[in-house]
Amino acid sequence: MRDLLWPVIQGKDPRDVAGLHDAMFATLRPWGHYRGFVQEGMSGIDQALWDIVAQSQNLPLYKALGGADRAKVPVYGSKVYTADLDAMAKEARGAVERGHKALKIQLGRSAEWGGRSADVEVCRVVREAIGPNIEMGADVNSAYDAATAIRVCHQIAKYDLWFIEEPVFPDDIDGYELIRRSQPIPVAAGESEFGLFGFRELLRRRALDVLQPEIARIGGFTAAMRLGALAQMHNVKVAPHTGFSCGVAQLASLHLAAAVTNLSRLEWMWIPNPLAEIFTTPLPQPVNGELAPPERPGLGLALDRKKLEKFKLS
Repeated sequence: MRDLLWPVIQGKDPRDVAGLHDAMFATLRPWGHYRGFVQEGMSGIDQALWDIVAQSQNLPLYKALGGADRAKVPVYGSKVYTADLDAMAKEARGAVERGHKALKIQLGRSAEWGGRSADVEVCRVVREAIGPNIEMGADVNSAYDAATAIRVCHQIAKYDLWFIEEPVFPDDIDGYELIRRSQPIPVAAGESEFGLFGFRELLRRRALDVLQPEIARIGGFTAAMRLGALAQMHNVKVAPHTGFSCGVAQLASLHLAAAVTNLSRLEWMWIPNPLAEIFTTPLPQPVNGELAPPERPGLGLALDRKKLEKFKLS
């Protein structure tokens, strides 16, 4: 970041976010650094630049981005991790009792946990626990090959899944295309994509129904909003992925979800994450399945420098 990206933006007008984003990417591209941690660094810089822009306009960041201008963002609770069936049903039921209208469960169980047949049982018991009116997605974390994914999807389709996430490895685009064409459950992916090129190919081949960009990987707000426009052209929904992202990325994802036009839902992880607890005030919490982005200028929350110190490496 210091040697490649800082010289690109040093002394420049931070309000020229798109220009600086493209200049940084043009610097990284010949080196092959538009994947991995350097791309993540560029994503962070882009988020910071947008924070500056929004504060200079005295606007919350989602309003500075333009777009949908949502005061409330629908979320899905994430996630019901692998455990015995009764425990997963209990956790899912508790999420609904806390007000969640949608949630995500973990599939892709190893042989130790019962394998593919147990995945089918998980879908059954969780659906019975939450009832027919709660949206339920399932994350496979690339545990299947395409043939297994198709077989499992046909078995679990009767449990009315909202999506099946990352059924195969992120680079198996042929597999995604085959899965989407061969079974009825909408296919979701995108957390493992760095930048827009991977999404471009997935959209061109009609391989996904739901895009799940990580704002900390795709290239920040600039790239994520461009993806939103591209997805809208293909009539595909966007459901920003957060997972175990740090607090800044989670907050940025909330602003993105408030702005992107063709939003499905934003992921909201209920599992404790120390890297999310880095502000002077807590991150917004969902109420009846919705999150309200901060209305203060910029990202809207102040970093707590003392809390950050414990994560300092050097």
